[in-house]
Amino acid sequence: MNSFEEYLRPTELCDFDKAPGMKAVASGLTAGLVTKHQKLDTIFRFVKELEYAYDDWYVKASDTLRKKVGMCSSKTNLLVSMARSVGIPARYRVFKVEAELMLFGWITGQDEQIARQMGEPYQEQDHVLAEVYIDGWKVFDTSRDTPLEEGLKKLGIPVDIIPISLPDIPKPLVLASFDDWARDRQGRRRLDDTERGVFSLANQQLEKIRLIGRGK
Repeated sequence: MNSFEEYLRPTELCDFDKAPGMKAVASGLTAGLVTKHQKLDTIFRFVKELEYAYDDWYVKASDTLRKKVGMCSSKTNLLVSMARSVGIPARYRVFKVEAELMLFGWITGQDEQIARQMGEPYQEQDHVLAEVYIDGWKVFDTSRDTPLEEGLKKLGIPVDIIPISLPDIPKPLVLASFDDWARDRQGRRRLDDTERGVFSLANQQLEKIRLIGRGK
């Protein structure tokens, strides 16, 4: 049996088998490209430049492609799904990172309603990125689009996402399917019934940062 078989399979969230449009997009992006490196780089750049937005954890890849926005988990899932759709093994890496306190402070400082509903920030947060196999496993972080990164830099907000490595912090999970993890993580959302409105307000602030990044 091919040792990479589990990294090529569809799952409920990695749903390229039920979304022919996804494979069509991946095939269109990579048409005429010869090497897997070229194909992966093109798919990666496509997914990375979809706008970052606060969202649910449990989101199908096809829904992320349709909406053309997502956070780290949903954009990673789309990259994994598109890579698998063209025969490139891919998997998920889930780990704890330092909370983005300066970004949190900037967003909540722009809108009193967000500040009231989001409450105090966590000191750590979950992060999901992709590992793709081409001559070895390589890490790809699709989470932030370039205009957002440029805006963060102009505001003096750190761009780097810093992993936490402490004895009491769980080791990174490497998963062929992150369906169960995402389902569990979604069930632990703090904002309950108010989250959709808060996300919408917070995402408006992210768009302001993009405009700054574009020089507008």
